[in-house]
Amino acid sequence: MPYFVYNLDGTSSRKCQCSSLPKTWLGHWQRGTNKPLPAKCVAKGCGRLVEVGAHVRDDDDKRIVWIVPFCQYHNKRPSSEPIELKDDVTLCGGSMSIDCA
Repeated sequence: MPYFVYNLDGTSSRKCQCSSLPKTWLGHWQRGTNKPLPAKCVAKGCGRLVEVGAHVRDDDDKRIVWIVPFCQYHNKRPSSEPIELKDDVTLCGGSMSIDCA
């Protein structure tokens, strides 16, 4: 079953508040999922290198912010454009006050 997320606009000023280094959203994703960082963007059909931990929402609960490893191209997609994820992608909570460890 396809899984779609929607990019969040205006999140570039959000900074990871984790106590561990690196204090990046990619580092946050690695710590939160306990998985190695994929080399390629997790958007289905994309072969570009991972560059950022992108803030996204899904259709299930639009109040929850998630982090996924994206290339810059998919990180810049409009929030109205659904992005299908590759199979078995793990989302990581992206709330600075709740999910940063």
